[in-house]
Amino acid sequence: MNQIALPLDSALAAQDDGYIVTDANAQAHDHICNWQSWPHLTAILIGGKAAGKSAMAQQFGRDSGGHVVDDARDMADNDLFHLWNRARQEEKPLLLVSSEPVSNWGVELPDLKSRLAASLLIEVDPPDEAMITGLFQKYFALRGLSISEDALSYLGKRMERSYQDVQLLAQNMNILAIERKKPITRSIAIDALAQQQADEHETGAEPKTAQDGKEG
Repeated sequence: MNQIALPLDSALAAQDDGYIVTDANAQAHDHICNWQSWPHLTAILIGGKAAGKSAMAQQFGRDSGGHVVDDARDMADNDLFHLWNRARQEEKPLLLVSSEPVSNWGVELPDLKSRLAASLLIEVDPPDEAMITGLFQKYFALRGLSISEDALSYLGKRMERSYQDVQLLAQNMNILAIERKKPITRSIAIDALAQQQADEHETGAEPKTAQDGKEG
């Protein structure tokens, strides 16, 4: 298993392809581990960008020896249909991964629609505060750094609850810390979050926070 137990610290020897398990993705993690119970041995893994879907898919591939399709939405109907049939013939499990719900895939082939409808749907929820904390800690631990508890507390209550925002904020805090030659404290977190929200405003995206009803 490559999930990382919380809490993390700067001494953690984390694996790049590992993923953290909290309430936000515990059910998805359990389904990935128990692929033998999937109906028709097929599942569809849905979640936002940077939600750890690739790491889950890699774990599934190692454990099961099954087929994995990243960005399944982009695969032609006929190709996906033939892969589904091939997986059944080989008696191997099949995992389809996408950032978009199946309703947005534009599937037109009736036989494929019915097969997708019969597959297990696995969804990764938006990150909860424990996940946000763990992802920040992992990001900086992999770089031999740490983030202060007050910075984590500040961000956990105010930032957008999305995996992509965690990734972007971590990168921005790292840049600010290098520029200022300072550790990653609350002041760095405040400035990085303010800059990210300003950038969203300039591009026309209205900034959202955990206090705007996005509790994980």
